[in-house]
Amino acid sequence: MLFACLLLLAPDLQAQQPEQPDTVYFTSNRTKVVLPFKLVHNLIVLPVQINNSRPLNFILDSGVRNTLITQLYFSDSLDLNHSNKIKIKGLGEGYTVEALHSTGNNMYMPGVRGDNHTVYVLLEDVFDLSMRMGMPVHGIIGYDIFKNFIVKINYSSETITLYRPDVKLKKKRRAEEYPLHIEDSKPYLYGSVRQHNGDSLDVKLIVDTGASHSLSLYLPTNNRLALPPKVMQAYLGRGLGGDINGKIGRLEGFSLGKYKLENLTASYPDDEAVKLALNIAGRNGNLGSAILKRFTVIFDYPHQRITLLPNRRFKEPFTYNMAGFEISTPLPGANFYVVSNVVEDSPAKMVGMQPGDQILLINGRDCQELQLQDLLNMLDSKPGRKLKLRLKREQQIINVDFVLQSRI
Repeated sequence: MLFACLLLLAPDLQAQQPEQPDTVYFTSNRTKVVLPFKLVHNLIVLPVQINNSRPLNFILDSGVRNTLITQLYFSDSLDLNHSNKIKIKGLGEGYTVEALHSTGNNMYMPGVRGDNHTVYVLLEDVFDLSMRMGMPVHGIIGYDIFKNFIVKINYSSETITLYRPDVKLKKKRRAEEYPLHIEDSKPYLYGSVRQHNGDSLDVKLIVDTGASHSLSLYLPTNNRLALPPKVMQAYLGRGLGGDINGKIGRLEGFSLGKYKLENLTASYPDDEAVKLALNIAGRNGNLGSAILKRFTVIFDYPHQRITLLPNRRFKEPFTYNMAGFEISTPLPGANFYVVSNVVEDSPAKMVGMQPGDQILLINGRDCQELQLQDLLNMLDSKPGRKLKLRLKREQQIINVDFVLQSRI
C-alpha cells in the first residue's frame, strides 16, 4: 500500500518575497485536452516535462499543494530556476528532509503549459516510489493542475480530460454532485462511516488521489471513532516523514450521498505517524483511490464541487494484502522483485520470509515474465488461495508455501 499524502512545512520561506501565482493553460484555442495515464497501485501516473527535461513520470495527487520531484536519474536533465535550499516535513515517523525550492519554472503536458511553476526537489529519495511502483516515477503533482481546470478522471479508460473552467458539462443521469470544500489548497468531502457497533458518524475527509487505500481514519480526531473488533498490524506506506504503520480492519459501511459501500477495508494509522495532520481543517482522515477508482470522478475546484458516476468496479469487493509482505523493484522497469517488508504474525512471517528475499517463482510462474501488478493481484486475492514461492536469499534457494487467510 502506498500513502502519499503530504504536508509541506517550510518556515524558511516566510522571509522570502511573495511568489507570483502560476498560470496553467491550453496551448491552443480548445475547450478540453484528453491525457492518457497509467494506473499502478490504484495511482495515476502522468508524463510531465519541467523546463527542458524529457517527459518525467508524476503521480497525480489531489492531496498535495506543490509539485514535488522525489527522484532524478543520471539520464535526466533538469535546469531549475531561482532555487534555494529549505527543510520540509510531512506525515510519517521520520525526520525533516532537505529540498531545493525553485520558482519561475515551466511545466508542459500535451496541449498544456504552465508558467512560473514552483517545484520542490527532494535531496534524498525518501519515498522510493520507483521501487514500489515497478516503474520510474520522478515526482508528485496536484494542486497546480486541479485549480486551473475542471478535471475528469475516467478510471475505466485510464484517461484524464481537462476542461476550461468556463465549460458547462452535462450531468449524467446516475451521477451525484457534492460540495467540494477547498481549504488551504486541499479538497474535502463529508461522508458517513458505519462501524461494527452500529454507530454511524459523519466524517470530514481529504479526497486523495495519491493514496492507494480506500479510507484512512485518524482515531484521535473523534472519540466515537473506534477500531473494528478484528484488526491486523500493517505497514501502510510512506509519507514525507518516513514509514507509516498502523492497523487495517473492516467498516460495516461508508456512505456518500446515495452511494453506499459495504464491508470495506479501512486503515488506522498510528497516532505518531499522523500527528502533524490531527489538527488540520478538522479532518478525520482521507478518502483514497481504492474508492475513487470505482467512479468516474469530476473535480471542479473553480466551482467547488465534485461529481461521481459509478463504473463497472463499483460493486467489486474490497481486498487487501493477505500475504503479509510487500514487494519492491530495486531495478524499476525490470521484472526483478524483492521482499521489502514483512508484517509480524502474518503468513509470510510464519514461513520465515525476510526483507531482501528475491522472489523467483510464484505458483510456478517465473517472476521475470510477470508485471508488478500481477504479483500484487495474487497477494490481494481471496481467502483460501495457496501461494508457493521460490526465494533467493544470498546464495540460498528457499521454497515456501502458505494459504491466504483473512484476519479482519
